[in-house]
Amino acid sequence: MIEAMELLLKHWGEQCRHGDEAGGLGSPMATIMEWGGCAPRGTPGSRILLGGGAGPDAIAQEVGAALSEIARQDGRGERLQLLAVMRYGFDPAPTWAAQMHELGYVSKAKQTYYDLVHRLHVRLFEVLAERKDARKWLTVGRGALPQSLLKVASKLRQVG
Repeated sequence: MIEAMELLLKHWGEQCRHGDEAGGLGSPMATIMEWGGCAPRGTPGSRILLGGGAGPDAIAQEVGAALSEIARQDGRGERLQLLAVMRYGFDPAPTWAAQMHELGYVSKAKQTYYDLVHRLHVRLFEVLAERKDARKWLTVGRGALPQSLLKVASKLRQVG
């Protein structure tokens, strides 16, 4: 097992259980209808929307996207994604034997289960590294501030 991937997947599972992507933030029109006009205001200033149905954080979204990419690669990837959902998405998680049964494995060896978890961690690490490297190509450094390639290309088009 790769400890860093274990921590990321536990965080992803917790975010999926508690912060669903279907946001619970009300629309302005619904607020007006509920309060019969403008809603009473609290203290001035901006707020961080935590626990308000704002969805999972950026790390959990990146892990979720990487797991989806793993599932699209092949049949083994689909099983690994299902393993991630069962191992980290449920609280309490099913037993390792129940997870193996759901994945369609007939092996009763606990080491086989841990080999699958390790394979999930390795594949997740590889996909996250590929996604990180792909983002490097989307930004270029000009001085201290990075600019997106689209912004640079649009400026070049204006000049040329």
